[in-house]
Amino acid sequence: MKNRKRQKGVSLMEVLAAMVLFALVASAIGALATQSMVHSVRNRHSTNASLIAQEELERLRGLDYVNLASSTSTVIMGGQTFNVNSTVTSNSPAANMSAITVTVTWTGPEGARSYAVQTIYTSINT
Repeated sequence: MKNRKRQKGVSLMEVLAAMVLFALVASAIGALATQSMVHSVRNRHSTNASLIAQEELERLRGLDYVNLASSTSTVIMGGQTFNVNSTVTSNSPAANMSAITVTVTWTGPEGARSYAVQTIYTSINT
């Protein structure tokens, strides 16, 4: 019988162990990459929703106080469709004030999500 130290090559068990180790590492990296992409998409959509909500508030801010009204619209940004709902509640929380809520909703790979921002505008009579 020859001495095993002199044998060259790898045994079938060593090859199988290496393949199992490689498969485990590759699947873990694949899962990490997938989760990273999902979180990146969710963050991009949340950022876009925030920008859309701020733009809608600025649009409403540019109107005269008496022209403030609730509205609904759709915005497409970065290939994603966002629904924008602006609700204006007059004389709330007090007279000559309007509570405004802008809600942006979307459904992406991360599921149905929404972003809302609220503010109060007041009538300034000169």
